[in-house]
Amino acid sequence: MFRYLAVALTLASVAALTAACSNPEAPTKAEAAAFKVALPPECENHPLLAAMPTAQTIAGKPLTEIDCQAFSVSMTYGEPGTSTEILLIDSKASVPEESGPLSGLIAGAQETAYKSAVAAVEITRGGRELALSSPTALASIGGENYLSVVMDGPTGEVAVIGIESMDSGGDVDSLISVLKDRYGLTIHIEQDHLSGAAAARAAYQPYLSAMRLNALP
Repeated sequence: MFRYLAVALTLASVAALTAACSNPEAPTKAEAAAFKVALPPECENHPLLAAMPTAQTIAGKPLTEIDCQAFSVSMTYGEPGTSTEILLIDSKASVPEESGPLSGLIAGAQETAYKSAVAAVEITRGGRELALSSPTALASIGGENYLSVVMDGPTGEVAVIGIESMDSGGDVDSLISVLKDRYGLTIHIEQDHLSGAAAARAAYQPYLSAMRLNALP
């Protein structure tokens, strides 16, 4: 699960740097009504919120947490151990003026997080194409059900899901997508025994479909 960890660790470093950088303005009434989980102060009027799901429950998991940083929004559905996290980042978001001497570090982490998502998409697509180009390579991973998944998102963007080979257990990695040369989307499901491409598509599709990515500028 290296790709998910690379993005998550980068954003964790940003969270530590930007936790104090919140928007003091009040949320709109529509935004406030959309979420039963209380919006933290730093989420008030956050521009990425419009692209996130409004559903209180997805795939049987209730919304349990919303977290916002200077250039990211995440939502967690379900409880620890079986949860799903949806993370959306904006690589071109302005660094808050109040960041002061930390602004350079935040901007660097912002760029690194986006580049990690881009690299993950490219590597996953490349691995799939390589396996499809060779019957021997395809057989070595266990067949088509162990191919990495490439699927279309709700607004036509490409989303990928890494799948381990059958011999390695067929474990399913995170869904990752990049949009408009600016945004990075990562959806990560904590679920034991989620194995193979068919299971990956079925597990991730409800969360991807719930995104409102056409709201992104």
